[in-house]
Amino acid sequence: MGTCQAVADLLDETIDALAVMDLDRLQVLEERSAALCGIKINCDKNIHPVLMKKRVLELVLQSSAENLNAIDRLRDRNVRSQWAR
Repeated sequence: MGTCQAVADLLDETIDALAVMDLDRLQVLEERSAALCGIKINCDKNIHPVLMKKRVLELVLQSSAENLNAIDRLRDRNVRSQWAR
């Protein structure tokens, strides 16, 4: 049986790895999270901090997706302007 703290730690480490774009660390964290999927997590008493960390991770991922979309649009615009020359 896993603990709420293990999930909270995983979320914290994921947020930290995303902040610095550490792909190797993210892959290790992905493996750890996959291992947790098969375990029943006991989070009855102290779930609030985990939910807060989950929300922060969701915001980071949403922001990252928006930033990547903006970069793609800028790249596409730059490529079109180079072809127009």
